[in-house]
Formats: sequence, structure tokens, C-alpha cells
Amino acid sequence: MVASPGPVNGRATPHEARLRGLPRRSPVRPVRRRRPMRQRPVTRHRVPPVSENEQRKSYVMQSQPDDTAKIQACVQSRFAPVAEAYVTSATHAQGADLSHMLALAALCGSEQVLDVATGGGHTALAFAPLVHHVIASDLTWQMLTTARQHITAQGITNVGYCRAPAECLPFAAASFDRVTCRLAAHHFADIQAFVREAAHVMRPDALLLIADHIGLDDPDLDAFMDRFERWRDPSHVRAYTLAEWSSMLTSVGLAIEHSEQRMGEPYEFTSWTARMRMPDAERTNLERWLLEAPAPYRAFFDIIDANGRIISLRSRFGIIMARKSSR
Repeated sequence: MVASPGPVNGRATPHEARLRGLPRRSPVRPVRRRRPMRQRPVTRHRVPPVSENEQRKSYVMQSQPDDTAKIQACVQSRFAPVAEAYVTSATHAQGADLSHMLALAALCGSEQVLDVATGGGHTALAFAPLVHHVIASDLTWQMLTTARQHITAQGITNVGYCRAPAECLPFAAASFDRVTCRLAAHHFADIQAFVREAAHVMRPDALLLIADHIGLDDPDLDAFMDRFERWRDPSHVRAYTLAEWSSMLTSVGLAIEHSEQRMGEPYEFTSWTARMRMPDAERTNLERWLLEAPAPYRAFFDIIDANGRIISLRSRFGIIMARKSSR
């Protein structure tokens, strides 16, 4: 009888297993390699050409963490070098919207106020003499320290300062009677997170007052406005319509008591572009684009030119006031 060969790699072959009465091994099946999944390309926001006549696109208002970090980094890189320019800006220091916000706030003198994204500190400075205490917060350290110097120089002593993103406010629940945010929300990486945070830190019956760019219902006009705002300042994220603000605020339990929109004060083109240190070539390209805009756009945004140079233009602004339930 011919001896069967020895075990292969320490294991009995199927032939040996039959001779010895051992259980047969299942035949080894080749491992099937899975085809790698094809990753979808990341869709990035594209500034639409003015000529597009399409329905308003649905934007994702809640950013992913990576997107939020990138947008916040962009905001800081844009505003850190120009902090002083926002302190001295007449538009930010003396705008009619600021006095209107004060009137709507209906202050009695005992309020605790939080000014989110204080910028040059003008809103905090306006509220401080009329309330018990103000905290001015901002994402950009240079902006916050410049605002502090400006406010302190006016002899104001009841303002505190806190570096914090609008999407993550480091304050206890129900801490403030008034929360303000002026000319800043269009820079926020996650607007819904800001709305949630604002509602969280508001006391019952507290007011949230927002003054900002307002998106337009007409998709072509809105795209045109978004394009020139973003061209001048790449940290511009988006202006929201009053309807969108209403939806976001009511979703966190705030009731809108006042809303309005209007064309803002004219942007004086030279100072408007200089404030963000817009490169000469980009400023020239933007100016040429505005000069070539179709008549309906020039009329709506009140684009004024002389001798082939843009003198001024306007954008849409508004104010929203919402109250937290007293229960």
C-alpha cells in the first residue's frame, strides 16, 4: 500500500482526511476583492453668472465642521489686518440702523446685553450707557482688542470682552436680556448654530436684534448682489431673506415682533473697497463688471458712475427683532 503524503503546512489534505476518518476541510475559496467605491466629487459653491435665470437655489445653512473651520479662518484672516478701519468707518459708527436698534430695544437701564461679532464695537458702545452691563464678543482677536481700545477711550467702564465664535457662545443659559448682532451675520459659517446659541443664552422675554444684509426674493438680483459682495470680501457667506430669518428664528422658539428691509446707505466705492484692502487688479475688474451691468441691475442697486469710474452703489439691508417666550 502506498503511503499517503504527509500533511501540507501541518494540515491533513482532503485525501488523508478520508483515509483517517477525519472531517473534511471546506475547500479554500479565493478571496473576492471588492472594487473600490467611487467617491463623488465635492460640490463647491459657485457664484452664479448674472445671466442665469433660475429659481433660487436651496443653500445648506448648516455647515460641516471642516467647512466651519475654513470659513472662520477666512473671516479672521480678512478682518485682523483691517480692524482699525472698522473702528473709524462712518457707516459702522453712525448708521441709521444703530439708532433704530436702540429704539426697538426698549431699554430700562437694568439689562444685561450681549453684542455678538462686535466688530469695531459701535453697537456695544451705543448700548453701554443705557444698560447695566454689555459683553462684546468677536471671533477675531485683533478686532476685539481694537474695539476695547475704542470703547475704553470713550470713558465706558461697563463693557466686558470675550473672544468667541458666534456659533459657540460660552455663556450660561438665560444670561442676557438683549442679544444684538449688527452687520455680521452674513459672515457666519453656520447661521443656524448662531440662532440656536442666541436663543440659548437669552432669558425668558428677552429680545434678539439683528441688523444685516438681507437676501432678495428675485434670484437674478440676489445673485448679482451676492456676487459683488463676495467679490469685494471673500469672507461674505450669504445674505438671508426675511422669510429665511423668520423660519430660522421660529424654529428655536423665538417670535418675530418686527422686521423691515430697505436699501442701505450708498457704498462710496473707493473707501468701500479700500476698507477690505482689495487688490488693485480685483478692484479694477469689479469696477468694470459693475459698469457693464445691465440697466435693471444698475437701477435697482443705484450704481452711480462718472467718467468711466464707479462712484457709489447700494445693497439691501434690514432689521429683525424676535422675542423669547416668557414661559
